[in-house]
Amino acid sequence: MNHFSRFEKLSWVAAIGAGIGLIMASFYLYGGDDFYRYYLPFAQGCFDCGYVPYFAKWFLFPISFFPEYPFGWSVLTIISVIGFLALAYITRINPLYFFISFPMLGQIWLGQIDVLIATGLVIFLFSKNDYVRGLGLILALTKPQLTFLPLMLSLLLESPRLLPKLLLVPAVTIFLSLIIFGSTWFVDWIENASTNLPVHVWRLASLDVWKFGIFLAPLPLLFKEKRERLTVGLLVSALATPFYGVYSYVLFLLFDIKWWSVLLSYIWMLAFVIWQESAMRLAWILPLGILISMLSSKIKKPSV
Repeated sequence: MNHFSRFEKLSWVAAIGAGIGLIMASFYLYGGDDFYRYYLPFAQGCFDCGYVPYFAKWFLFPISFFPEYPFGWSVLTIISVIGFLALAYITRINPLYFFISFPMLGQIWLGQIDVLIATGLVIFLFSKNDYVRGLGLILALTKPQLTFLPLMLSLLLESPRLLPKLLLVPAVTIFLSLIIFGSTWFVDWIENASTNLPVHVWRLASLDVWKFGIFLAPLPLLFKEKRERLTVGLLVSALATPFYGVYSYVLFLLFDIKWWSVLLSYIWMLAFVIWQESAMRLAWILPLGILISMLSSKIKKPSV
């Protein structure tokens, strides 16, 4: 036990060091392309720029006050590093494994905002207040293509009498969005995202497998423990959703990551010499590997 405690402390020290390294790098390197190209314009009022639901502007509006290029990305990196460290502490994963995984490096390098989605998932899973958990729901739905399936399947584990409390904040948010952004904003958002969302090398993995992965959609229903069902739902979404970027793999890694998960996150690079960036189309091996591991553990677990 003492050895494990010492290892855990060393992991945290190393993870904090890695986080500081990422922050320092953001001041000297040229990154944050997704932040400057999509999320900053969205926060400033360009609803067709960010490809996220319009109500997300209420959560992302602080971005509009970030410093000008190039330090806006640095501020986002600071927030992401601190946020993910705090979330890793709550979920009790190994923070070093998390921070050196390839999806985390991609998350920071591109200037993605998944720390917001991850915060929503953690709030939904761990908060004791059902109204606050509802806030977590709507935060996590900032990128519904990543979280809709796991959240809806997770709600099936909730007592029906709790659902009005859980769904109050999301319902109010959607209602107000229809008033403020117009009754057709949902259609406008879907049409824009489906026709104008650019092909991104980071989405190649999901684009190759989602037509097969969709048959895995019922698998989360095999799990009755809330954390397991949510995690499996996120894994299935990564395999069954055509708009799931590899950088967003941080969402399921936040709830289940082991040393071999880190290795699997880089395994696509073995094909880099042949396919160059297109080798990332093999990155789906990571969610599939973790999914197989969780299913195997469930099969081996003795029934009570």
